Amino acid sequence: MKYALICIGGLVLAIGLSVLIVLLINRKKKLSILFKAVTIPLSSIVLSVCFILTYFAFNYRASDTARSYLENDSVVNFKNAQHWYEFDNIENNENAIIFYSGGKVEDASYAQLCSEISHQGIDVFLLKMPLYFPLLNIKGADKVVNVKEYKNVYLMGHSLGGTTAALYLKDTKYSYKGIIFLASYANKELNDDYKCLSIYGSNDTVLNKKEYEKNKSNFPSGYKEVVIEGGIHSYFGDYGNQRGDGTPTITRDEQITKTKEEVLSFITSE
Repeated sequence: MKYALICIGGLVLAIGLSVLIVLLINRKKKLSILFKAVTIPLSSIVLSVCFILTYFAFNYRASDTARSYLENDSVVNFKNAQHWYEFDNIENNENAIIFYSGGKVEDASYAQLCSEISHQGIDVFLLKMPLYFPLLNIKGADKVVNVKEYKNVYLMGHSLGGTTAALYLKDTKYSYKGIIFLASYANKELNDDYKCLSIYGSNDTVLNKKEYEKNKSNFPSGYKEVVIEGGIHSYFGDYGNQRGDGTPTITRDEQITKTKEEVLSFITSE
């Protein structure tokens, strides 16, 4: 809803500016009705695109620490593919996670969490998002499952990425095992056949708690909820502190470790 309002606001502002510009020009030189009819819509579209692109150009970028996890080691074979970052555990061929990053957050920000999960025996595919905006790549998981085969595949998403993953899961024909929400929720009801885990920090002030509670009924029955004491919205990744977030009482590493442990327990449990 937030991003829809931003786009609508940009469109309204663009139309208003276009009309104002035409009226100012018209005061000095009378313009034909045809010219006005063509100029106002076209200039509105151009200005709208400029406003929206400018907004999405200001993103949260991955830290140098996060980028340091984008590499190979003796346990994980890292691949920088065209549509995703792949953290391939050398000994695993059974379980995988496809990760949807948060809105306006650089994908590489989640490299530490993805790498640490992969080191415990689960392959992780961190999707690359156009303009770092997951709604522009809702079906991104299709690119993975069409070329990789696993016994169990889970979706995981942070913030808007979780909501996007849920939208995809609602309509996909691929047989996913379950979904993991990080400071997120589903805005459409999900099938009870899916396993579901929801994790958020107790000090998170970015997550809309009213909307979260309202939409909990969309989780599959039997879902598990974990609240990380002292955790915040920004600490699932490493991109600085998100505007409007709360004050943490634990470190980023502690929150990522706790998240990793809960995800591993969830996936390995029956």
